Amino acid sequence: MTTIYDVSKLAGVSAKTVSRVLNEPDRVKTATREQVLAAMKTLDYSPNASARQLRLGGFSSIGLLLEDPASGYQSRFHQALLMACMEAGKYMTVELFEGVMPDWQARVDRFLTEGRVRDLILLPTLCDFAPLKELLRERGARAVLIAPSVHDPHFPSVVMDDRAAARQIIEYLFSLGHTRIGHITGHPDHSATILRRSGVIEAYDARGLPRPKAELFASGDFMFKKGIEAAEILLSLPEPPTAIFAANDETAAAVAMVAHRRGLSIPGDLSVVGFDDAPIASAVWPQLTTIAQPYLEMARKVVHLVDTWDQQSTQSGFVSTYLTPHELVIRELSGPVLKG
Repeated sequence: MTTIYDVSKLAGVSAKTVSRVLNEPDRVKTATREQVLAAMKTLDYSPNASARQLRLGGFSSIGLLLEDPASGYQSRFHQALLMACMEAGKYMTVELFEGVMPDWQARVDRFLTEGRVRDLILLPTLCDFAPLKELLRERGARAVLIAPSVHDPHFPSVVMDDRAAARQIIEYLFSLGHTRIGHITGHPDHSATILRRSGVIEAYDARGLPRPKAELFASGDFMFKKGIEAAEILLSLPEPPTAIFAANDETAAAVAMVAHRRGLSIPGDLSVVGFDDAPIASAVWPQLTTIAQPYLEMARKVVHLVDTWDQQSTQSGFVSTYLTPHELVIRELSGPVLKG
């Protein structure tokens, strides 16, 4: 199917200009408008009827773009969103998305028009992908952002307090007698990575303890394989940590595997804490202590925002950030530090 991006390429203008020719022709110079119309004729392009309906509303389907469906975080959110949609009598349309694809704009355009999607949910890192959000605004689509790095004045967001949650984890480990705590960080492009590391440092500052040395931080990128590498680094230190807080459950599970391979007792020799309460947290043995993200509560808030968008959009201050609570779930992989 020919898209506005095919037209824009042939006409030598931006997709935004093509959109204006279709929707606001008076705002486009005559010569440019004729150039675009000629390209449309050459390509036998006509605006998709569902694209026009997209602007008029009346859709019951919510769109979700997934970068990594295998991720515990994304799969848990996907499940929670399905439940929230079912409760609200809505449907969900899901599409794989990779911003590195050369034709990603056209794929999103087809997703919106052919999938008849007006409302979308953007998980990290797509919630911070500015070109995608700009495209959605041009198309008149609406989006709710999950855990963006910064507030976006165009779209509401639903978040949890990653910094406070990470600090709570470290304070819990302090209560068990741990002070030499390693931290496996997440992907550097995720805001959660920075917030969770900040929570670690804040916990030490609040106790008046020296901040952890650089050697106690290792990058895991939220990936199991990278978590193994990070765990090997931390556990190979001349004075290894007595506890490791991993930025997500996949990397925490990797730590547990490395510790078992080294013959370490968990939680006797090493306590391990994760983040997210993904399925792997309760699948490993012993089970992971972790932060349970309020997936279903966040999903319900997303659906509520979509349902009430038209009413709230007439109110001042509609676009805002909504904070949801978290919970520390204590399981077997954490315990008191060994003495002596």
